[in-house]
Amino acid sequence: MPFRKPVALASSTLAVTVVMSSTTPAHAIQPTGYEFSGTQVTLANAETGGPALTPGLHRTQLPNDGSPRSFTINRNQLRTFVASVLTYEKNGSNLLLADDHETEVKITSPDGDDCDTQTETLREGEPAGIVVTNVGFDDDDKLSRNGYAGSTCRESTTLNVTVTHSGGGDGSTDAEILITDEPKGVGDTGAAASAAERTAIKAPAQAPKDEVAPGTGFAGAATLTPGTYPVKLKVGARIFYKVRLEWGQRLAATMTVPAKDSNFGSPIALESTISIWSPQRIFLGVQPKDYRFSREASMSANSSEVKTIGSYTAAVRWANRSASSGDNDEIAYATVPFTSVPGWYYVSVNTQPRTPVSSDTPVPETTPDVPAELSIAVVGEAQPGPRLVNSAGAEVAAPSAGQLSVGNGVGQDDPFPWVKTGLSAVAILAAGAAVVWGLRRKA
Repeated sequence: MPFRKPVALASSTLAVTVVMSSTTPAHAIQPTGYEFSGTQVTLANAETGGPALTPGLHRTQLPNDGSPRSFTINRNQLRTFVASVLTYEKNGSNLLLADDHETEVKITSPDGDDCDTQTETLREGEPAGIVVTNVGFDDDDKLSRNGYAGSTCRESTTLNVTVTHSGGGDGSTDAEILITDEPKGVGDTGAAASAAERTAIKAPAQAPKDEVAPGTGFAGAATLTPGTYPVKLKVGARIFYKVRLEWGQRLAATMTVPAKDSNFGSPIALESTISIWSPQRIFLGVQPKDYRFSREASMSANSSEVKTIGSYTAAVRWANRSASSGDNDEIAYATVPFTSVPGWYYVSVNTQPRTPVSSDTPVPETTPDVPAELSIAVVGEAQPGPRLVNSAGAEVAAPSAGQLSVGNGVGQDDPFPWVKTGLSAVAILAAGAAVVWGLRRKA
């Protein structure tokens, strides 16, 4: 089935405080590119066929004319999986897009039955940026995630995944494809996150630590532990950090823009957005009841008004996979069912000129960086997880805490240790189903 969105609770919380200062260096306003990673693969130049992709991070190119590219999934190895396709949408060095950009990802059975289709779009006039499109499949037909595949697809031994991309003129667009899976929990898998573990939380600011250079992509995201960090936000850029969550923990990220006592006023109107993503790159949306607290902030030109934004997750629990969407409280629809695996959770911060840009207030060639403070908090004590089995039903030992991660990134410890220990097929499914498909570029 397809995926949608989550939120959680933990013993530490993540907060981001943005401090702006007129003494910061000027930065040319143009899209700051996404850092692509992964093993290069060539997809089939057709709606079906192509290589069988296994868990891991892959890199490819998609034509901009909407012609299809495809790969396959072996259901004997991946009974449950999530495929997350990321593209960086741009028109040359222009800050704003000149046309609509769209990525569609579709899962079909060998007989051509549509198992799951998800589409993400960036419209003409919106800032250049990333688009993440997620599709997934879970063997468990009792899960409450939206869009799960029907019985015909569950009976298939292979599944075909077709990707089409349009927009951006002639040529092609780079893409990352993350395939994740997770072993299946059996026996007493515990309860889903409680109501208290689904409420809005904020990360308190603390004495700043040393600055940590952010990543410019998921794979290169900088590791943060609970605390407060100085950050410089570049207009036209998205930055990435990652924070470790174990079973029973939740994450909060909070940002203040501009920072208190900074007296910073941007020469143009800006928007800053903070987002949290699951290990499978599923966007975890929130909807706090406090109207003064959201994940986006609009900053007027030459104004130093302080605003606080943030995001948070529900507690990471296996049973979240079956959580009712009606129990999500301040977490966006269908998000809780995808906060169901421990591992690296990602925090991205996106800073862009407010759109539409007024014709009588043109975007300057340069603008100062926005000084910020990013605070991290993880709330909740780490807890033991459920019993795990592989695709054949054989019980397997859980990897060590340092390895218990899906989507660990590239160039670090083995990003998918479960594949080697035999925990093959159920992983990402939990995260991918319905929540993240909407995960979007605005995060």
